[in-house]
Formats: sequence, C-alpha cells, structure tokens
Amino acid sequence: MSDTATETSFAERMARVYSAAWDPAVKLVLLAPEVVGTRTSLESVLAKFPDLVPSGLLPLAIVDDASLAVVATHDLPELAAQGEVLRLFTTAVADEYQLALLDVDPILYVSSLAEELAARPVGINRILDEIGPAYLESHISHQKRPRDYVVRPIRIACQNVILGMAAIAQDSSFDGLTVPAWQTCEVPHVATHEGNRALAALMLCDAFQNGGTLEMRFDRKVQLRVPRKNGKGTQTTTYNGHPEEKVPASLRRYGRTVGVLLGAEIPGAITPTEARALFEAITPMPASLRARMATVTATYGLTPERVCFALLSGVWTAIELDFLLATSARAVSILGGGAPWTDRAARQAEAEACRAAVMTGMFLKRVDAVDAALAEEPEAARVVEDRKRGVVWAIHDDAAVVTLGGLDATTTLPWSASHPGTDQLHLVSRAAVTATTVSLLEQLVAHSENPVALLISRDAPEPTCPPGVIVLRCPDRLADIDKTIEDRLLTMRISRA
Repeated sequence: MSDTATETSFAERMARVYSAAWDPAVKLVLLAPEVVGTRTSLESVLAKFPDLVPSGLLPLAIVDDASLAVVATHDLPELAAQGEVLRLFTTAVADEYQLALLDVDPILYVSSLAEELAARPVGINRILDEIGPAYLESHISHQKRPRDYVVRPIRIACQNVILGMAAIAQDSSFDGLTVPAWQTCEVPHVATHEGNRALAALMLCDAFQNGGTLEMRFDRKVQLRVPRKNGKGTQTTTYNGHPEEKVPASLRRYGRTVGVLLGAEIPGAITPTEARALFEAITPMPASLRARMATVTATYGLTPERVCFALLSGVWTAIELDFLLATSARAVSILGGGAPWTDRAARQAEAEACRAAVMTGMFLKRVDAVDAALAEEPEAARVVEDRKRGVVWAIHDDAAVVTLGGLDATTTLPWSASHPGTDQLHLVSRAAVTATTVSLLEQLVAHSENPVALLISRDAPEPTCPPGVIVLRCPDRLADIDKTIEDRLLTMRISRA
C-alpha cells in the first residue's frame, strides 16, 4: 500500500480497515466491531471510555498497556485533522505528550502494523540470537573496536526497557549504511515515536561521521562473520537485507508524522535526499536556531546535516550554536573544525566566540536544571533530576547579548555573590572585558528594566563594571574552557573527513 492517504471519506477509510483480512497478529491489537472478530471489540472499549466519540476520537488499536491509537473523526482545531491517528494515554501524563501524532491515516497505520508484526519475530531473533552474540564474541570479548564495515548492533533503552534495536554496517559499494535489522516499539513511560527518533538519529549521526552519502539501504546482502569456537577460521551467515525487504514500516510511519516520506524513491532505501530531510526533521532546535541555520545554509553553503550532527551528538548545545550563528562571522569555520593553526587571527576570533558560547551554555544548563536541594539543609544530599525548568532565550545579534526568560526568581542567582533571583536577565558573556564591553553594559543598565549580568571565567581579572551590573563567575578557568573548545573542534574536524 502507498504511504500517502487516499482521497476517500472517513467512513470509507474505516470501512476498509474493518473489512480487510488482517493477520491474527493484527487482530490481537486492532479494535473493531464485534462482527470482525478481533480479540478486543470496539464496543467494549467505548463502554470503558464513553467520552471518546463525543470528543471526536474513535479507538483504533492497542498501542501498549497504557495507551490506545485513536482516530480523529473530524477536524480538531490545533490538535489533528480528520483521519489522523493519535496516541491516547489512559494514565496521567503531561499535556504535551497526550494525543501525539502516530500516523496520518488509519489504513496506513494498520497496514504498517501488519508489516511490522509479520517481520518482528525474525527481526528480534536476528538481533538477539545472531548478530548480538556474534558481536560479543568477535569484538566485545576481545575489547576490540569494530571497523565501519563490521555489522554492529545498536540498542536504545530507557529505564531498563529496550525501545529499539538495529544492526548497521558501512557499505563501500554505495558509500552508505546497510541495515539488516531494525526493531522499535512504543512503551508507556516514553514519548510517542521516541524509539524511532532516537534510533534514526543515532544511525544518521553514524552515517555522517563515516563520511558517506547518508544513504541507508535495507535491501542489501550482508555477511555476518563469527569466529568459530575451535578458533579455526570464521563462520559466515548471509542476510538478504532487512526481514521486511524495504524501509521498515515503523520508520516509514514515523517519517510520515514529521512530513518525510521514506522509501518513496526506492522502496528498499532511504536516499540521501530523504536522509537529509529526516535529519533536519528529527533534530530538536528552537525556531530562532532553525531560522539562522536556514540563512547560513543559503548564504554560506553550510550543510544543515552538520548543524544537526553537532546538536544530536552533543558537540554543541542549542543555545551555543544559536549564539555562534548569531554573533560570529566565523561560525561556519567553527562548525567545520576551526581555522588552521597557521591563521592566528582567525583562531583568536573563533576562540573568543567559542568561549562566550560555552560559558553561556554552561550557565543555561545550571539555571534550567531543577534542583531539589534545600537551602536550609546544607548537609542534605542534593537531588538534581533530568527535568528542565523551561528557560527560554533570545539572542541580540549585533551586541552578542543573550536575554534569558523563565528563570527561578525564588532562589539566589547562581554564580553570583548572593544576588536575589530574577525571572528575566540580560547576559553578556565575555572572555575578556574591554572598553566596548563596559560601554555595552552601561547602555543595557540605562535602557533596560531587567537585571544585567556579566559572565566571565573563574580566573578572569576583577572587571570594572558600571553600577548595577551583576558579575557572574563561571566555575571553570579559561584554560579548562579552551580545552573543552579544542575537543569540540577536533570532533567536528575529524567527522565526515
């Protein structure tokens, strides 16, 4: 079946879903009228959740123990168009995760389930019983790093629950990745399609680092070589591509939700064009950074996948990249690994921009973290969770000033001399405080109602600041910051060489 929804009425599409001859595995999760003979009838679910249909949602399938796939029976403003398939959690979750998009059409969704479930037993056995043990025997047990062309397994897990498994290898015959195994699933405590997104992001980053075309093929013959137990020679197993013999249904389903049709040009492959579109779609970034990336891409020829790789691999954070693209004319060079050491002037300019960006990123990480430590109990253990406060930022290009909003006004401002908290702050991050910096600080204090802060390194000389400016000292020395920067530049320099 095509991955595009047909122009038929909603009633006709649902009739096709209920009348199709689905495999037994699909009938275990499909929610259809009793006459269809699915394990769980539509009527029983509607009896348990009587408010669904009046709210414009029709149960379609069981996703997992705590969520259902539901179809929008009509256009739901700011939520879904008619026919889109959403994930309804039956337990309490944050509003941002409730009713996330699962697919764009009920027929496409159930058809993709049929393809996925039919190939799942073979795929799981392949990765767990064959590729995994072979890699353990050939590389992990010998503490040996695999070459790019070696078939190597990947697992994505959250709280000891596996979300996705795959196996990849670089194939020189088409200069891309070959993928003989790919399996993902939805679990109650993880956001919708997160397994697909994380696994796709990891594979795209690997493809970028390998310097290939980003093409990923699921229909290529792959040979798995395992050392024999007697130590004499190797045993070879041949796979004729992925068990589904084309781009996996779960990955195509995820692609539709982000507006990228995968396998549209070649059913068994994600072409370089599709891979680049997917790379951009799955990389989380604020609107300001996305706009700046588009401008720099069009003006200076910076490839979007380089920005995506820098973000997804953690080389640079979103605010650091946003700051560099907004304030430095050397941003393209920095993302390429920096200027050569012989160009001293360019290196110095890049170092100043990177120092300010790194300190800004460190400060945002500190103020955005939720720290449950009690100030009145200094001896108590600190509990810092991976939840975010939701601090937002805006960067003023010409002045290289970052305005932070959504700060915690009830606690002391971090890295300051017991300065009271604030909900908004103008942040000027500098490695060296010059007369121009002092003049900028004076203007900000005179014309802004929000507090103004100067962020410097721990070992920087005491600056002469205008009255009213908060001096923040980063916990790292300038030498530590420079070492961090050089490590990041090296990663970008040797990636996609």
